[in-house]
This record gives sequence, structure tokens and C-alpha cells, in this order.
Amino acid sequence: MGDKRRWRAVNAGALLWMVLHVCTSVYAILCGLYRSYSGGSWALLGFWLLALLVLDAWLYVSGDAELLRSLKWFWGFSSGMFGIMLLVEWLDWTVPDLAALVFVICSFLTPVHQLEALLWRARELMGRELRTIAGCLFCLMHFVYLTRLHRWAMEKGVPPDGPVDRGGETEK
Repeated sequence: MGDKRRWRAVNAGALLWMVLHVCTSVYAILCGLYRSYSGGSWALLGFWLLALLVLDAWLYVSGDAELLRSLKWFWGFSSGMFGIMLLVEWLDWTVPDLAALVFVICSFLTPVHQLEALLWRARELMGRELRTIAGCLFCLMHFVYLTRLHRWAMEKGVPPDGPVDRGGETEK
């Protein structure tokens, strides 16, 4: 597969994962905040996690610098969301309604709902704070992983907009 087609396939794979990501976020909320999960719910969450692992492996192989940069900041933003959740819990802050609404809207774009759903069964073993810390660590690990991949892609000399066409060079 040519470089251009491979990058298009990785971009399409990342887009499909984002659509699956938003669908599972909405589905997690519609299932009674994780109380009425069925086998299909767990299968959808498992598929989301498997698709994420496949996308991570695919990104390792492809090394598209621009996509890696975008996904790196997605996971950084997600880590920040979990960090805000931790601060609110630890400092026992009261969040204004408008800020809470903005946070809830942004939470659909981050893996907050999926990770809360996956860790919901451990609520007796782990307190709310430990579940939030586990989600934050998951996002931070992805952020570090994608930062390393992005750095490697930039060191390989692949410009962010794709490979340079050798036929387009000028002769001196």
C-alpha cells in the first residue's frame, strides 16, 4: 500500500474510532449512568477498547505526524479533564451551573464516560477518587505514547503534511 493511501486509511480509521467514541459516550449516559448495562453494552465498550488498541498499533506502524499531533492533544485534553475532576473532588469545590454544563458537553468528546463505565464494577473496591485517578493515568499514558510517536515521526523527517514527491524536485 502506498504511503498516501496508508495515511488516508489511518485518518479514516481514526475518524471511525472517533465516531465510535462519541456513540459509546452517549450510550453510556443513556444506559442509566452505568446501572442498567446489558451484555450488549459491555460488548460495545469492549469493542471501543479493542478499536482503540488497534488504532494505537496502526499509528505506531504508520507514523503520520499531523494525525499524531492532533491525537496527542486530544489525549492531553482528556487528561486535563480528569485532572479537573480530581481537583473538584479533592478540594470539594462547588462548580457553577454553566461551568458544569460546559464540562458535561466536553466530557462527550473525551473518554470520561467509557472509562467510568469500564471501572463502574470496581466502585466498591475503588472509591470515586481512585477511579478518576485510574482514568487520568490511562489518558496520560496515551498522551505520553502519542507524544513519543509524534517525536519519532518528526525525527524521521516526515513533514506534517505528508511525504515529499521525488518527481517534483527541481534540478540545479
